[in-house]
Amino acid sequence: MRNTVDDPILGAILRLAGPACLTFLLQNAYHLNDAWFLGRHSPVSVNAMGLFMMVSIANFGFILALARGTQSLMARNLGAGNREASARALAHGLALAAKVAVPLAVIEWIFAPDLVRLMGGRGEVAAAGVAYLRTLILFMPMLFAATMVDFAFQGLGNAVTPFRLGCVAVVINLVLNGLLVLDSIEVFGVVISGAGMGVVGAALATGVSRTVAPALGLLLLVRRYRFEPLLALSNYRHDARLAKEIVRVGVPAGSSTLLFGLVAMTLNQLIGRFGQDAYGAFGIGFRGIESVSFMLVLGIGVATGTVCAHSVGAGRFERARRAGHVGVGLGAAAMSVTTILMLTIPERLAGFYTDDPGIIAVTVTYVTTMAFCQIPQALEMIYAEAMAGAGSSLRTAIITIPGNVLRLPLAWLFAVGLGWGLVGVWYAVLTSACLKGLGVAALFFSRKWEKAMLVGRQALDVR
Repeated sequence: MRNTVDDPILGAILRLAGPACLTFLLQNAYHLNDAWFLGRHSPVSVNAMGLFMMVSIANFGFILALARGTQSLMARNLGAGNREASARALAHGLALAAKVAVPLAVIEWIFAPDLVRLMGGRGEVAAAGVAYLRTLILFMPMLFAATMVDFAFQGLGNAVTPFRLGCVAVVINLVLNGLLVLDSIEVFGVVISGAGMGVVGAALATGVSRTVAPALGLLLLVRRYRFEPLLALSNYRHDARLAKEIVRVGVPAGSSTLLFGLVAMTLNQLIGRFGQDAYGAFGIGFRGIESVSFMLVLGIGVATGTVCAHSVGAGRFERARRAGHVGVGLGAAAMSVTTILMLTIPERLAGFYTDDPGIIAVTVTYVTTMAFCQIPQALEMIYAEAMAGAGSSLRTAIITIPGNVLRLPLAWLFAVGLGWGLVGVWYAVLTSACLKGLGVAALFFSRKWEKAMLVGRQALDVR
């Protein structure tokens, strides 16, 4: 546990961002593992991945709403020097997560076929998508807990422990994918028989491996960080004050991500007009390639948000403002590199996941278009994380939610109205990403979000 208020801003962000980026990349490794093994199982499995990934993004919106609000409250309490209040905030956040995860899992289990059809799944691809969803849904509470625990450590100024926990979980995921997805796999010249379960095996591998990390993380919090309040059942009972503060910060941030997933699910229907290979290409391009840069930005953003939260907790508001700018500068530099890679070697990036020439060709059109929205996404995400860490997220959501919705009419206009085809969908995504990035940056520079920052500081003084 480390309070960053006395560290140089750039040094504090870099110290947290390095392991945070690696942690998020490790989380993405679950999907990379799935993409690699399913790509060698069958084209149907690859195309199914393009369906169920959008439900995962929508679910992450629910998770983020609670994890982001809890992290911000924990970090601000740490900045104010109140360890016990940080522990109580985490306990209450976990209780809220359980109240959301269980009914959400039941609803998605029942309506899994409808969700897959909504996204345009048909025939064998739809059946595979439903099988994956219903298997992974069984682990919904632990998926919520895994993200909550990772964000908790990062909010406490410790980004290394989530990375170590992630390493353990990803290794387990890799081994289980090898044993469950394929009929057989060759390892160092030795052929090992597998269960040949396809998408169901991939879902089991993800669910089981992601159960390990939060269990170990909670044990470390209690034993190493002396978060004994996590052992008291009374801290899991409803507390209107804590719930209100978690929801105030978390729900706007989570709502934007949730709507992003819902919009993407709707876009899938339009994408399906251009063939089933389009699903696989979208899945590989978005989840397998672009999400790597997304995780880098998210890691820098969380680090920036943590420094901002510690600063606000300590009453150092100008430091919080400067931290946002420093974080964006760092993120823009990182995204310049990913932009170059996506423009120069798109075929190699796509070929890592599949050898199907049709899917590769479509994936290349997506990757080369999305290369131009990498820096705008850095502006959006990092400034948004900085403001959320400081206790302000509603104004950001007012920009990002309409920006996400705008993708639907633009995609229809470009792809169908103007006759640009599938590339028109990609241009719609690019346009909205640029508008959102500029809008969130303008909000940060306007300083209109700072009133909510002061409210976030006052919320720590109730007890």
